[in-house]
Amino acid sequence: MSKFLQIILCVLIPMLVFNACKVTKKSEKPIVIKPITKLEEQGAETLLKNIIDSAFFGRWISGKATVNTNIDGDKNNFNVSLRICRDSAIWISVSPLLGIEAVRILLTPDTVRFLDRINKEYKVSGYKEINDLLYAGNLDFDIIQGILTGSLFVYKRNKFHSVYLEDQYYILSTLSKRKLKRSLEEKDPSKPVIQDFYVDGSNYRIMKLAIEDNRIQKSLETKYSGYSYTSAGYFPHHSVTNIKAEKNILVDLEYTKVTVEDTLEFPFSIPKSFKKAR
Repeated sequence: MSKFLQIILCVLIPMLVFNACKVTKKSEKPIVIKPITKLEEQGAETLLKNIIDSAFFGRWISGKATVNTNIDGDKNNFNVSLRICRDSAIWISVSPLLGIEAVRILLTPDTVRFLDRINKEYKVSGYKEINDLLYAGNLDFDIIQGILTGSLFVYKRNKFHSVYLEDQYYILSTLSKRKLKRSLEEKDPSKPVIQDFYVDGSNYRIMKLAIEDNRIQKSLETKYSGYSYTSAGYFPHHSVTNIKAEKNILVDLEYTKVTVEDTLEFPFSIPKSFKKAR
């Protein structure tokens, strides 16, 4: 597999934070959230319902973005075009700043397809190969889509047990209060996987996602900002993702255009002259 395609793969997962967008259909200026004085206590089930009711519900989306990455000190810049059909497909076209497409990617629930136009190579695989390359753990289509749309998703079949309050945020957590106490007291040898969503108390939008898997010493954190309202729900204009694993990955993504569509096509074909990448 070419070095360039490996870089794109390392960027792919954290880049898929479909946030950072200026919406071109029924959009308004970014909403300024006024601080609220005190949050009312809520249980996990109630908070889940409020988050789901406030989440983006569009099915078809297209967008253009600039992406700045830093992978263990190796910095790169890309232009990205993106198309999504919820629960079905994620289509990505990656171009260096010169504007010529270098890589095209198509994700479906069970298959990952890549075209490396620079080296005339292609790759068709499942998600295990991406996880092995990124040392990422258990990333799959549903998790990528959840990150992509700034929506709730479940990592490793976790369940949300608790709600904590921190300043103006609800923290929806998979860590129960009992396990939190045992973890702080270092009495829990199981090293639980912790997945937290930091939720703005004024509109129930997710402001930060944090996953910490102590068993494999990996963590992921994504911060969202600059939410803007559309007829299909809220989108953030900017996102920053940090992955800490065998490689430290930082991805800063900002959209220049996003459109809520009625339907989309996902063009992807492998030219006969292309060879299968190793």
